[in-house]
Amino acid sequence: MPIIKLRRKQKGVNVQANQAASTEVGRMKLGDTLKTIKPIRSQKTGVMLPREGTFVRAVENMGRLLILVNFGAAGEEYLFPDEVTLEANKA
Repeated sequence: MPIIKLRRKQKGVNVQANQAASTEVGRMKLGDTLKTIKPIRSQKTGVMLPREGTFVRAVENMGRLLILVNFGAAGEEYLFPDEVTLEANKA
């Protein structure tokens, strides 16, 4: 019996979104203020997270980029790059 290898097709839109997100993540520094794009519930506690948090670090897991965000009293959560945006400096 022959072995058949299947390849998943990536859509052009997803590839462009991933490249844009990784570019923005590359500009983030420790302590930068981030805003969530939509309401997010904590996976750990079930509490709704605040809209603003602080960038801690970016990690790659199983080929996906994740951002660790500190939400103060609400704790730290890993989010996808498309769930947050870098807030402009208020200086």
